[in-house]
Amino acid sequence: MNAMLKTKAVFVLLIVMLFQSPVLAQEMESEEEAAEESRWVFQQMPFNYQNIQVPRKLWEVVKDVLRKDGVKETIIEDFSLLPIAIQYELFSEDHLVLKDRKNHRLLFVEGGGAVDLFDYVVGRGRFKMRFSPQFKHEGLYHLLYVSDSPGKTVNGDSWGNGCGQIYDLSEKMDEFVGDAGLRVTSSRRHYLHLMAGTFIFFQLVDERLFLGYIRLKDSRYPNFNCKKS
Repeated sequence: MNAMLKTKAVFVLLIVMLFQSPVLAQEMESEEEAAEESRWVFQQMPFNYQNIQVPRKLWEVVKDVLRKDGVKETIIEDFSLLPIAIQYELFSEDHLVLKDRKNHRLLFVEGGGAVDLFDYVVGRGRFKMRFSPQFKHEGLYHLLYVSDSPGKTVNGDSWGNGCGQIYDLSEKMDEFVGDAGLRVTSSRRHYLHLMAGTFIFFQLVDERLFLGYIRLKDSRYPNFNCKKS
């Protein structure tokens, strides 16, 4: 009789453990997600009417990209411009690199704007950047980069992309918008040599061009900016 009771007790215990294990695992996962989310600071950036102004030289590059896509010339010369929301994120596993030991999520709701990395990068170490353009339509979109780093030679290697150079980074889009983010370091101002400048995302839908941009700079280091930027 005692043996039967012990067997029944063990069986009940096994059933309880089987039901509890997924619940405990789910609770632990939820706690980890909550802890990770608590490290993020969200900030909605102020709107500025200058956000939607596009220099003539850049317009010509945008039009050339559209021509390569096979867009009709009548549309290229007569599309309407609509600003999009765009989000920029900085995050790091090293708690000493970014301000307040937090990750930062900045949302520009109308076209984009400038980010002064002086306000966010406070220590030495590695961190990542990620862009999230808020396009409302499926389909092809592009990324252009206008460089704003004069460049210098470090240990025989050239750092910096030049002044006012325009690069089509559409084929490398995943590096900038993917979940992993683009890894940089604050050592020797690597992030400025690589990222100083303006990133423009755009998509043509029918006869409407949706566009947003983020300009990255660091006011602590004016020598990293081009004089006419």
